[in-house]
Amino acid sequence: MIPGVGQLEFAAADMVDMFVLIIPPAGGDELQGIKRGIVEVADLVLVNKADGELLHQARLIAKEYSNALKYMRCRRPNWIPKVQLVSSLTGDGLIEFWSTAFKFHQSLVKSGELQRIRKEQLRIWMWTFVKEEIWRRFKNSPLILEKQKEIETLLFNREIAPGIAAELLLDIDHRKS
Repeated sequence: MIPGVGQLEFAAADMVDMFVLIIPPAGGDELQGIKRGIVEVADLVLVNKADGELLHQARLIAKEYSNALKYMRCRRPNWIPKVQLVSSLTGDGLIEFWSTAFKFHQSLVKSGELQRIRKEQLRIWMWTFVKEEIWRRFKNSPLILEKQKEIETLLFNREIAPGIAAELLLDIDHRKS
């Protein structure tokens, strides 16, 4: 699990077969506190700490998420995201979680979606490596390193905008080719 909500979660969603969003039964407007997008990529939402004094709140949050998921587009053609209660303290809900994970995997295999996911993962990973290598080569280019401080100074002094600074750096790199 990756903490926080942001781009890392979306990257993680591309790396896994099943994206499970684990949330606490926190008080307040839970759905407003979590970006809608991260809920949209979830194949399963687990409300943790569904025990003791927090059980009632966990049930309320689970109902909130279940209702919200009804209005969101399903990410998988043969799967409707579910919301379940679990307690890592008591173990309640863990058998149901594993059962759901197994059913999810079976639906991916049966529909051919697992093969499609694997191909898409390979494509994403390839382009991620390409982007990282382009970035590494670019930032280590002697021509870029030579002009970097000068362009950054112009940027920091607000003599040029970030977009113009980027264009100047990109133009330097293209001239070497």
